[in-house]
Amino acid sequence: MAHSKRLLSLDVLRGLDMLLLTVVGPLFWAVNKVWTMPEAVQLQFKHAWGGFTLWDIIMPLFIFMCGASIPYALSKRLDEDGWATLAYWRHVLGRFALLWFCGLLVQGHLATLDPLKISPYNNTLETIAAGYLIAALVMLIPVRALRIVVPIVLAGAYGALLFIHGDYTQDGNLAQIVEQKILAAILPAKSAALNTHGYTWFLTTLMFGAMTLCGAQCAEILRGKGTKGHKATILFILGAVLLGGGWALVLVVPCIKHIYTVSFTCQAMGWSVLALAFLYVLTDILPCRRGWWLVTLYGQCALTAYMATHFFRPALEACTKTITQGVPLYLDKAYMPVVNAVVSAVLLTVVLVLRRRMRGAPAPDAETYAVDDEDTPEFKSKLMSGAIAARYQIPGVGEEDVETDGAEPNDAPQAAHVKTRLKIH
Repeated sequence: MAHSKRLLSLDVLRGLDMLLLTVVGPLFWAVNKVWTMPEAVQLQFKHAWGGFTLWDIIMPLFIFMCGASIPYALSKRLDEDGWATLAYWRHVLGRFALLWFCGLLVQGHLATLDPLKISPYNNTLETIAAGYLIAALVMLIPVRALRIVVPIVLAGAYGALLFIHGDYTQDGNLAQIVEQKILAAILPAKSAALNTHGYTWFLTTLMFGAMTLCGAQCAEILRGKGTKGHKATILFILGAVLLGGGWALVLVVPCIKHIYTVSFTCQAMGWSVLALAFLYVLTDILPCRRGWWLVTLYGQCALTAYMATHFFRPALEACTKTITQGVPLYLDKAYMPVVNAVVSAVLLTVVLVLRRRMRGAPAPDAETYAVDDEDTPEFKSKLMSGAIAARYQIPGVGEEDVETDGAEPNDAPQAAHVKTRLKIH
């Protein structure tokens, strides 16, 4: 990683998302226990049925950023003719299995080994896995116009189904009806998962795929032809169109995060694209590349941070209580929630630092993010070389895998030229 070049904006945006989820949110509720915040402020850290809050952006932004990593990670695993190699499918299916397994551990209660408690599909990591698989298939389409159309079709089909059938209440919407029917067909009659309501997953996979592909298209823009200013302009326009469209659709379709209505998803993607465009200008165009160490740490170790604060939270809390057990002797117990939240955040940061060192990757400096200058002959030469570069508008030479946790080395796999049978024309 220290010798590769990457876009700082991608790591920063992913890191800000994870910091909001794993540090800012818990710290806010700890402060709220000591000094009660206004209800309007508290609402920004909740998922209400209807409306759009700060807390609502976390999951769609996480999915969006997963999509943004796909052109970087998968294009180099295609051969020079655009065929999917064994390395391509090994990477895709391996990441799919890893994310799904971690999702089952976090909220699927897999560790209980109790068939009546295990839920097969109800976690953000599983939505990322599903979106990743969909995007991996779509990436094999050689015509970029078709790759752009696919997410529009997926979102349009899902929105039309919800609009035509059922309503937008928690139990009356089509996504919830389909959810219950599928769960009833695959789970035991007394399964606890049959009594869950609100969030939907199976039918909503169409929208998860659309959001992942939205991120992938933005990455293609950033790695494509044109100057940096031109790319930023395209992202700003795209983000504004999505956000404006989402606001307009609220007149017809309620903005509901639990079932990812079209109005909500357009707003979420609009904010995500605008955030990426702003950070791209700030960090990859302007010389604002220093001081992001903590943010990029969380961005590069996002999966570890997520698992540590969800599945391993009891262990993290136990360590925190052990460390802070003497604090009440010098500080009023009323302030302990804030103290514990701060110490927990510090411990989590230490875990992430150790995780990065275990990967053998030193902390990146500003030079790590010195991306190629589009105006240099070297960049243009790389951009125009090879069938993959022509198809995806991706240089693909010397770039690293920007995915978080478990990223494979830059060196091309030995089976890079072994073709598999599947290629979508």
